[in-house]
Amino acid sequence: MEEQTIDDFLKFKNIENVVINSDGSAIAVLVSDNFKLYKKKYVNKSIYIYDSGLKLQHTIDAPGITSIDFSEKGRLLYAAGGKIHIFNTERNELAVDFNGDIDQALWMGDKIIFSGKGKKDKKEADAYFFEENDPLNELYIIDFATGMRKITENIHIWEFNTDGTSIYAVTSEKPMESSWYTAKLSKIHLDGKVETVYDPKFRQIGKIAVSGSKVAILESIMSDRGVISGDVILVENGNSRNLTESYDSTISHIVFQKDGIYILENKMGNFRIRSLENGNILWEGSGIVYPVFSPSFAMKGGITAFSYSNEDDIAEVLLLGKNKIIRSSINSELQKLKAYPSRKVQWKSTDGKTIYGFLRSENRGSPLVVYIHGGPTSFSYTAFMDRTTLYAGSGFSVFLPNYRGSIGMGREYAESNRGDLGGMDFEDIISGIEYLKSSGLVNTDRIYITGGSYGGYMSALAIMKSDIFTASVSLYGISDWVSFHGVSNLYNWDRIHMNEDPYRFNLYDKFSAIRMDHDVKTPILLMHGVEDPYVPIGQYYEFYRFLKERGKQVRFLVYPREGHGFREKEHMIQQYRETVEFFNNHR
Repeated sequence: MEEQTIDDFLKFKNIENVVINSDGSAIAVLVSDNFKLYKKKYVNKSIYIYDSGLKLQHTIDAPGITSIDFSEKGRLLYAAGGKIHIFNTERNELAVDFNGDIDQALWMGDKIIFSGKGKKDKKEADAYFFEENDPLNELYIIDFATGMRKITENIHIWEFNTDGTSIYAVTSEKPMESSWYTAKLSKIHLDGKVETVYDPKFRQIGKIAVSGSKVAILESIMSDRGVISGDVILVENGNSRNLTESYDSTISHIVFQKDGIYILENKMGNFRIRSLENGNILWEGSGIVYPVFSPSFAMKGGITAFSYSNEDDIAEVLLLGKNKIIRSSINSELQKLKAYPSRKVQWKSTDGKTIYGFLRSENRGSPLVVYIHGGPTSFSYTAFMDRTTLYAGSGFSVFLPNYRGSIGMGREYAESNRGDLGGMDFEDIISGIEYLKSSGLVNTDRIYITGGSYGGYMSALAIMKSDIFTASVSLYGISDWVSFHGVSNLYNWDRIHMNEDPYRFNLYDKFSAIRMDHDVKTPILLMHGVEDPYVPIGQYYEFYRFLKERGKQVRFLVYPREGHGFREKEHMIQQYRETVEFFNNHR
């Protein structure tokens, strides 16, 4: 069978969302390319509409789709750019214009609720006061009898949900990205009244599910908006309780049904859809439920649907009906490619804590790529195809450690590196490599490390704390925590994860790669996007200069137009090929 290549990966379709109509007769699937074309604003996206047997009925192509939803009468709603589209059973459309960008849109009975940022008139004088004029994402209602009107004032909406009667939202007083880390759960009334019903304090919340007077959310320390996982918090009549306290698994999605609450549970890469009330398991499988960093499922009309992949099967929609599972064919052309074996591994870190991860290896003598996921409250997994299988296709084994701070072993594990970023979590990675070697699972001295965001931080930190790596490729990571705090738009994120005032400097300096005293021997390739607001590119300008002026082996590849991660097609190709070449040039 043919090895997987970057060209194959660019053909892979991301399955972003699945929704089902009320009687289960129609399923809508939001699908996107996994790259953006040069200077295009939006990634190409499509909605595939299937019948109850997953037979494709219709396709809608619309770049920039942000949300999809079915009404109780089966009318499909989707938002794209500044328009809300309604697709009815006769397949014709009604479009409602909004002077701005729409973030999310949902049916509320026969009305539509949506959140969006209205556009302001451009003025010749374009100077602005920093953090004083950021636009609010506000809530609007469309009543086809009376028109469109704005509901909220002076409150920012991060996400919302409705059961057709009640509206609940994750809100903050300010719209800056860092305000998400201090957001609260609010009930929104149609007269504009905003009632705070839950304050998570230092934790973050998301994935709202609503059923009458009950609202459920996921809560934990989280790293990125949109990367949602944690414990299930049920709020009812002013009271809240944790339904999954002390679980050794992580919850990624919640759905209310007449017979109770159903959850999507992740235990070290083993996923289960089950009832919280009686524990009945509807489905389970090892691999990944999509979207990768915020897995979800839909349940309506007696059927359940979600997107799933494991080491043997490419990502597709699975439809669970009565005594059968139906599989889509969205990515079927890629199924012919080679599948790479995977095994779960567990080891003891230097303090005795049990850590887990995955090893993908066909030959224990192959050079090893240690791939560090971002977050840190995210996780690595095994799928038929992703960014890591491309390294397997180039002759490497791949080690995917889920160091402390990762999800998949409960909230305590996910929060266990708080105040110790780059400390014991880094030791978890080193001890994992030592375990692979001592157990005979790998037999090579060619050990490489790479990762992006927090994984970029770790792969930069690696050359300052260890000499075991043959080379490092570090992507859009942090080198200096103090300067990061000052220039990033996520300044509350590091305060929460460090559990420290940055201006006391002690922890921030202690864990900054640029402030460590080490005679670096590992060659490193840095890559960063010019327009990254989360980890601004100055982090790598600093690190590059620090290493260069000390005569170390460092190169720095800069990507125009890119933010936090590389999305343009040619940039993705270059990033992968430069990484493999850099590793192969350092043996």
